[in-house]
Amino acid sequence: MITTPLLPPPLVHELRARSFARLYRMTGNPGNRGFGRVLRQRIHTIVRRERFMIEKAITVAYLGSYMTDHIVFAEKEAARLIDKRDLSDREEHELWERSYAGVINRLIAELPDGEAIRAEMELIERYTTLPERLYTLRSRHWRHLQGILRNALSDLEGNISEIPIVTRLHDLAMSGRTPRGKAFGICLAASLIADMECWSTHRPWPDAYRKVMTEFYPLLQRHPEVLEQIVRL
Repeated sequence: MITTPLLPPPLVHELRARSFARLYRMTGNPGNRGFGRVLRQRIHTIVRRERFMIEKAITVAYLGSYMTDHIVFAEKEAARLIDKRDLSDREEHELWERSYAGVINRLIAELPDGEAIRAEMELIERYTTLPERLYTLRSRHWRHLQGILRNALSDLEGNISEIPIVTRLHDLAMSGRTPRGKAFGICLAASLIADMECWSTHRPWPDAYRKVMTEFYPLLQRHPEVLEQIVRL
């Protein structure tokens, strides 16, 4: 049972910001008549087709957040037309969170394996968080990992490039390793890229790792068996 407020995980926030145009082409403007019905049918179709529970959970959270936009849009229009006022930022934020919880609960009640999907939604946040065992490994082998960054990944001028690590990540996803082995290697490679992101942009490390993992989500979306293992490391 979910004991924390039912809110979108960081991955969903990042995906929403990056893919509004694609969602618009798929479902239309949240203010359009019939939008909610079309999107709800779309969610049902996608979830029933997906094989892994983590895929289903991300789909419900991601597209459910877009359906929430539709509800909030309608409420804002009602306040403007009936009450002759605009909702404050705080009112809109609170309305969004309440509506999101309602949307997710309704979808869960309608979908096969709904409760299993709800339980899986608790794990999504782990996708953008470095697993504890990898944090321990990095701490123990920090000097060796820094040597990799300074030497093996440097170009002729001594500049560090993330290209070899990105290439390694793609190779890992396509390798013959077990899904768990792939997940471990991918998270470690992503953590090295996050190191470079942190150093070059002065971004806080957790934010850098979240950014890197979000950018690699389209690749891992094609390997849901690995995605499933990442949230369980």
